[in-house]
Amino acid sequence: MKPADDPRLHAVYCPRSRPATGRRLDMFPDYGAFPVWSWRMLPARGGHPAREVHGGMSPRSLGISDELAAALDEWSRWQDRHQQGPDLWSIQNAPRATDEEWAEWKSRGAQLAKQLAAESGDLVVYMWPWEGCDPSCPHCGEGCTRNGPPAADDA
Repeated sequence: MKPADDPRLHAVYCPRSRPATGRRLDMFPDYGAFPVWSWRMLPARGGHPAREVHGGMSPRSLGISDELAAALDEWSRWQDRHQQGPDLWSIQNAPRATDEEWAEWKSRGAQLAKQLAAESGDLVVYMWPWEGCDPSCPHCGEGCTRNGPPAADDA
């Protein structure tokens, strides 16, 4: 698959980020939130038209096992406990994690992303651009840098 055709290589707001069929789930932590995000349609209400938004997904809406939901939640909470910021308390008090602990956390996340894809049947993008990005994309390619493990063809 060419980069222009691979939704995993494009930022979530890029027009090229949507799979041809099914949905794209983005997996990344955000303070206190369940770590899975996707596009969904909000119904019209309060004088506002229906609109598509990118937002947090619940385990129930994903149709995943309770075990996977708990593992994803714990993975996200580990980051919350060890990330310094965004508030003054955590900047001053977050326990320092070693480089090895962060590497284990990232590896665990990649494993959970694969399990999420298997259970949901959806395309899962783990902490974009972990799997790479498309620097030639006119929408999201500027400043595109890879932040994950080397690709098989990079070796």
